[in-house]
Amino acid sequence: MSPADDARPTIFREMARDAEREAFIGRLIAGEGPFRDSDGTWVISRFDEARAILLDAARFSSRAEEGGFPLLQDDPPRHTALRALLQKAFTPGRIEAMRPQIETIARDLAAAISVGEATDVVGAITSPLPVIVIARMLGVPEADRERFRQWSNRFAGAGAAEGVDVVQMQALMEMSAYLAAELAKRRAAPGDDLITALAGAEAAGVTLTDNEIISLSVLLLVAGNETTTNLFSNMLNRLAANPAEWRALRDDPALIDGAVEEILRVDSPVQFTVRRALADVRIGEAAIETGDTVAVYLAAANRDPSKWPDPERLDINRERGRQLAFGLGVHTCIGAPLARLEARAGLAALLERFESVRFADAPRPRTTTALLRGFRQLPLVFG
Repeated sequence: MSPADDARPTIFREMARDAEREAFIGRLIAGEGPFRDSDGTWVISRFDEARAILLDAARFSSRAEEGGFPLLQDDPPRHTALRALLQKAFTPGRIEAMRPQIETIARDLAAAISVGEATDVVGAITSPLPVIVIARMLGVPEADRERFRQWSNRFAGAGAAEGVDVVQMQALMEMSAYLAAELAKRRAAPGDDLITALAGAEAAGVTLTDNEIISLSVLLLVAGNETTTNLFSNMLNRLAANPAEWRALRDDPALIDGAVEEILRVDSPVQFTVRRALADVRIGEAAIETGDTVAVYLAAANRDPSKWPDPERLDINRERGRQLAFGLGVHTCIGAPLARLEARAGLAALLERFESVRFADAPRPRTTTALLRGFRQLPLVFG
């Protein structure tokens, strides 16, 4: 590896796998304007251009050509109606009402971590916390939550280095079969949970089919688990590498909100999102044509040096509110407030209990999917 390669930002250097990928990552790091990848996809890496595309749902579609998840891979007006159905479960009031329960779960998980011993925080707290929360929202029995965590990890490709498509499909089929049975139970005996709410929901004349309810439940489970798990894991990884920031957060817990936003910027849990042009559009120097595929690299846009001086540096006191980790516009992540609350509660519980954190003398394997940035295992030692 040459000195120039070694100086690359770690987040991008880890993505490189071969010469072609090396060249691609180099262009991302250089902050090139829109350019075409080897498969013809337009690549967007600068903040202003990424923001413009995310806000322009009229000319950039999220709809999958076939299949896909409702809501995530859909466009207005149906997307608007589906989002309205789900929004009832994610209002600020309902999320805030969950705070005491989430904080209790976080403290219980933190209490099970031993002082001075190497602990894989992914298995101990960063993955169980969001799974427990979303499983409770869906009404999943406690005995089945570990199955849900394993399904979610397999579907996201977090645990497989090869054969991911087969693993994902099997996990999807198992989850879907389980949720179909749970939905039938709710139709026979409604409960106070999200599956029951979706079964009886209607907005703008739109109701959900059983398949759509199952797909949305899978989406909520996987997105709710993977996004928060990766955010929380990335945060602990960064703080283990920056012990002064850990001490600062212990001294002043009011800085936790800023720490969450800075980790979202520096280590975006979702690396990119894809759109399809519905019209001829000029973005910077690029003439994007109708039907072209556009990949918006959130991770690169969140490190645009024209927006953030010294963008590689972790600074929990940076100005908040501009990063794009949760998207923007009509497709802003509906669970973003919940993910932030879970990450804040988890970090606060660890800061309460432990004076320090450092890396254990063990490998820290990353997730194996290009879409998500996180860890399969993250062994840390708390003092």
